[in-house]
Amino acid sequence: MMKAIEQLKNTLIQENDLYGQVLKLEMEKTNIIRKGKVKELELITKKEQQFITSMGTFERIRRSIFTNTAELLGVEELNGLSEILLYMEDEAMINEIDELRNEILKKIDEIKEVNQLNEKLMEQHLDYIHYNIELMTNQAHNDHSYGNSNQRKDKNKSNLFDARI
Repeated sequence: MMKAIEQLKNTLIQENDLYGQVLKLEMEKTNIIRKGKVKELELITKKEQQFITSMGTFERIRRSIFTNTAELLGVEELNGLSEILLYMEDEAMINEIDELRNEILKKIDEIKEVNQLNEKLMEQHLDYIHYNIELMTNQAHNDHSYGNSNQRKDKNKSNLFDARI
């Protein structure tokens, strides 16, 4: 069982590092959104997808460790880290694993907060773009030239995005 616990600890250390990298990436993303750098935003999104894949791998490893530990203990199923801690006897190891779990949970909460901020910033950015498009299209439709009003009505109204293909 000690080997499984050591594997679990190592997996949690790697997961903690991964979540730290994700948090750093999300904070970078905040700055990129604020600056409106679309190309850099695309690159960060690709990095996020790589991290999501890695997180899935760690999740599978952790579940495998839970299954193996349950078999070693003769227990039908272990659903979470808290249940494994109940069966452990080494206080130092229990404290280490519990501390790692708390660090991971704290980073996940921080990531959620940064993601909510990023979402709000993106909405504001899109609202600003929409507002500017509205201004440009309304300005294009307001014809301030002299002449017969019937002639102006007959002109085809142009749209900002009208184009011949």
